[in-house]
Amino acid sequence: MDIDVVITGDRRVVARFEQWPAELHDALLERIRALTADLEVRVRALAPERTGKLKSEITSRLYDDPQRIKGVVTLDGDLPGSEYAKAAALEYGAPGRGGRFKVRAHSRTITEAFGRDIPSTRIDVGAYSRIANLDARAYLRGGLAGMEAEAAADLKAVIDMKARALGDDTQP
Repeated sequence: MDIDVVITGDRRVVARFEQWPAELHDALLERIRALTADLEVRVRALAPERTGKLKSEITSRLYDDPQRIKGVVTLDGDLPGSEYAKAAALEYGAPGRGGRFKVRAHSRTITEAFGRDIPSTRIDVGAYSRIANLDARAYLRGGLAGMEAEAAADLKAVIDMKARALGDDTQP
């Protein structure tokens, strides 16, 4: 069985289609930029805040390649491995039986001993291993979980809008 297709205004369709991917790209880029910024705000809001250091390490990047546009919210790439281990323990949890962390030797100031106030004293603490027993806090994954459906619908709406515009422009 043969199927014949007749296209009216085919030159306009071809000319418009050459421009449409660039227009679609620009529209998707702007929407993904906004979604990435929104995700970064959500992740920062969910991140545990004892010292504020973790929140300061959260960053976002937008990758605009010819074949793909990608928004990423993650931790700063220049962190030492131990900082990633701490962040991972907060994100995924650290079960007590296997969650050993090495603590480097350090100095600290104490103002209390055996439940009594003492004059400020600086002491040296030797290196030791510590067993962490943390429940997962899912600040990175949790931020995305609340907006997956919304983001997919927004991106589909951008594509549909551009497709309708293409259809309207090609009518004879």
